[in-house]
Amino acid sequence: MDEQKLIQVAETGNTCAMFELARYYDEQSRSPRDDKVGDVISVEDFFKNLEAEEKDDPELKAKAYKYYRMAAESGVAEAMTEVAHRLYDGIGTEKNEAESDEWYRRGAEAGDPTAMRVVAFRSDNAEEKFKYFKRSAELLPPSLNKKDSIKQTAINYAAGRGTEKNLVRAEEWLAKLDERDAALTRLEIAQITGERLWLEQAAKTSPEGMVKMAESFVAENDFKNALLWYKKASDVGDFEATSIVGDIYYIGENGVEQDYERAYEYYEQAAACGYNMAAIKLALMIYHGRGCSKDRQKAQGMFRKIVRKREKFFGVCRFNSVAKFYIAKMLEDRCRGIFDNVLMWYKRAAGLERMDERESTHDMPEAMYKVANIYFMQGKFAEALQVYEQIAEHYSRFYYPYNVEAAKKIMWMNELGEGVPMDKIKAAEWRERLPTD
Repeated sequence: MDEQKLIQVAETGNTCAMFELARYYDEQSRSPRDDKVGDVISVEDFFKNLEAEEKDDPELKAKAYKYYRMAAESGVAEAMTEVAHRLYDGIGTEKNEAESDEWYRRGAEAGDPTAMRVVAFRSDNAEEKFKYFKRSAELLPPSLNKKDSIKQTAINYAAGRGTEKNLVRAEEWLAKLDERDAALTRLEIAQITGERLWLEQAAKTSPEGMVKMAESFVAENDFKNALLWYKKASDVGDFEATSIVGDIYYIGENGVEQDYERAYEYYEQAAACGYNMAAIKLALMIYHGRGCSKDRQKAQGMFRKIVRKREKFFGVCRFNSVAKFYIAKMLEDRCRGIFDNVLMWYKRAAGLERMDERESTHDMPEAMYKVANIYFMQGKFAEALQVYEQIAEHYSRFYYPYNVEAAKKIMWMNELGEGVPMDKIKAAEWRERLPTD
């Protein structure tokens, strides 16, 4: 490419040259990676290349913006959108969101589908949103953005937003999506319109739809039909639905007879998929001998395995803390007293102590409350007060009754001078924070 010659042509007002030059500077401003697709490189080299990519040339970015701007001001719709992008992100020019909005709108009016989509998302006018979503869906090449515009067009027709409600046209647009995306869009339409028809259609093909259908029956206290739909979701591989089927059989909800053996079967299936919450429930059934032979040693071994296991679907999370909590509880029941090992497991469950970096630091209020009580019974009043306060102070994060009970403990410790200097004023302050009913 002859850069100087292209500059000369661009300066004469040739919009094609302006746009080509802008693209050239834009590409040149990015640092290319040294490795090629399929190359095997070290972690160190990977991050060096990653850092190199981030060191864009500001001078070239500014040149790119200059020629995009020239092309935009000469009426090139795609250049208008490029100018809007750069003004919004502050690339090659000062960040200016208000001016960016103006250029997106100018690009949309000039016929650029990308600008249309942006304007549609940002607009508060329902008719304008519909107009630009539909037009961008018609003009965009196949991409995630096109799919999003198609989805929004279908939703607008189904809900009558920005246009007359037209279920036939909504279905025509849904047909442009693949089966899964169409099902998820139907779920969104069901949520927006409150019309069960859309939910029923989504439930025919997608596990998400089946679960939502089940939840709709739960809301009506119809657990017989809820169970039917949770089973359908379970049959197509939804492990959470499998675990919920176990819950329904375990509890014996309205219209469903309690059946520990079937609950055990479904928990076992969900646990085999790597769902730790189901594994915890399975271990508890074994511990208590419900639906199976009682085996406390096996149950404790299962809990220890869960503690060491990274949650397959959610990473290190509360489920691991629950397992630690039950290990502590089992040890406490067996020891019939307070021992350091019991306290250690409760502290690990509470996220107050970790054996390695993989362990969760999730705050588990029931475990924290146990830790505080053990400290209190051991006469470690300062440590107990600190944990009670930690629970009580995080009222919005911790659920009843642990936050309230912790506040009561602090109040009485100050009221009676138990483990701390007597302080009637502080006790009264804590009493004021307790719920009245």
